[in-house]
Amino acid sequence: TLQLEGEAYFEVQSLTLPFIIKTKYGEVTVLGTAFNVKHRDNFFEVTCYQGRVKVIHKDKTTILAKGETFLVVNGIIINRSTALDKPQWLSNTSAFKSIPLKEVIAEFERQYNVKVTTKNINTDLIFTGRFTHDNIDTALKSITLPIQLTYTKTNNTIILTRE
Repeated sequence: TLQLEGEAYFEVQSLTLPFIIKTKYGEVTVLGTAFNVKHRDNFFEVTCYQGRVKVIHKDKTTILAKGETFLVVNGIIINRSTALDKPQWLSNTSAFKSIPLKEVIAEFERQYNVKVTTKNINTDLIFTGRFTHDNIDTALKSITLPIQLTYTKTNNTIILTRE
């Protein structure tokens, strides 16, 4: 049994004992596979890339097969699919599909160790896109240009603004 806070990718070869990952929002039992578990405040996501995993969230059990994702955002359960064979963060990219902007901003802050503040922006706005982990200016443009925001950057503080 493993207690997880944050995000981790697993490739499990073979099992003789149950392998269980526990987070504040749910539990994942390995059924032989490659998968990713992401746990943040009000955000829980499990994506199966090979084999199967069992996810338990609030007494509800879901079995995920290859290409399936179980996502909980702000208490809402969303089932999705993916054609990817591994999480994009392993390639230094954070990707989002219909996720509240506040989650994107929180991930950006974690990746770049900065503080982001917003002005005149509804951070519940749904965002689809990605940003790179190796160039902060390119990452900022990837977030701000699609939703028509501007930004200023001073040391470790970034201000996002809607005009």
